[in-house]
Amino acid sequence: MARRPGQKRSFGELEARKIADTQRITSWRAWYRGPDLTRHSRTFGDKMAAEAWLNAERMLIERDEWKPPRIREAEARRARGRALTLAEWARRSVDGKTLRPSTRYRYERVLATRILPELGDIPLAQLTRLDVTDWYTRLRAELAREARARTRGSETHDGRGAAFAAYQVLSSVLTDAVDHELLDASPAKVKGALNYDPVHQPVVLTPEQMWQLSDLMPGYLAALVPLAAVTGLRNGELRALQRRHLRLDDPRGAAVAVRGSASNYKHAGRYNEIGEPKTKAGRRDVAVPSFVVPILREHLAAYCRPDPEAMVFPARRGGVMQASVIERHWQQARRQVEGLENIHLHDLRHTALTWAARSGATLAELMTIAGHSNPTVALRYQHAGQDARMHAIAERVGEAFRDELAARRARRAGEQAGETEAR
Repeated sequence: MARRPGQKRSFGELEARKIADTQRITSWRAWYRGPDLTRHSRTFGDKMAAEAWLNAERMLIERDEWKPPRIREAEARRARGRALTLAEWARRSVDGKTLRPSTRYRYERVLATRILPELGDIPLAQLTRLDVTDWYTRLRAELAREARARTRGSETHDGRGAAFAAYQVLSSVLTDAVDHELLDASPAKVKGALNYDPVHQPVVLTPEQMWQLSDLMPGYLAALVPLAAVTGLRNGELRALQRRHLRLDDPRGAAVAVRGSASNYKHAGRYNEIGEPKTKAGRRDVAVPSFVVPILREHLAAYCRPDPEAMVFPARRGGVMQASVIERHWQQARRQVEGLENIHLHDLRHTALTWAARSGATLAELMTIAGHSNPTVALRYQHAGQDARMHAIAERVGEAFRDELAARRARRAGEQAGETEAR
């Protein structure tokens, strides 16, 4: 039976939430003190829903079936988790993430090829550490076999990078399940699986090596090598450059504006879409040394359309060049330079940042040049620069001692010559 106006509630309370100026009711807060003597509340958009919630809570107490609402909600989430398979949750998890198109494609590809075929049908709540460990162990062995087959038995290629990428995706999906309270803890606990040291050791090119590689690239890509080696632009950032992004009027104030990045992946049936840079810090202006300006001017005159939107390094039909085209020519060039047979295109970026650090760039300046939002990576280059400067300081300190040492040796040689003549 409905309560009469003014009649006091027998269970719980309702509070109207109003706008202070107009006194218009915007919502209703229902609350009651439970058997645990704690106040429990919930806000609703209308009064009827708030009344219904209080009545439902009262009935649970009367039937001795009551638990605190938060506990009941957590149990309901876990029940939904028990009904979900890993495959179903993984798709929801990826759909709910804010990812760049290329990153989303990589997640979906890894899930479809490496994770879900083996683990996808397991209910999320039943996935154990042993399941994940067994999967990872088999994956490592399979990827190692594939890598050796591709590289004719090379021991330096053992599939660690691909295994790391797959485990990283699975760990991210399971951590997301914990965040949504579908799991109490992630079963992805394989020791060392998220610690990955790349097989390839970055190379810092000498000026002579850089020019050798530039000369060995086809004409329409020759300018890419010095530009990358002095600015540190990423592969996707180089391929996304347009004429309007280059400021070359004043050689002493030349700069390149990084405003986008071309994807390396096929996504939604389209290749090489230009999206935002990798991070917010990736949107930056990078100074260009004056010696590169005439090289870029000659390149633009020879290979680029005159309109501002024309690609600086265009594909054959004028659009965005595919990463595989640059990589193919890069591999051909590097094989012709002794000692650089295994150098990566990304080492041009490493070269630029290392030389910048050696030239005295601060941590903040290195982060700006590189487009890093996290100082951890930039610190590596600053340490390299500090090492070079410390050696230079040590040499300057040693000059005084070296001069005195030379003088002592000269005196000793003179004394020995005199003794020889006396005999």
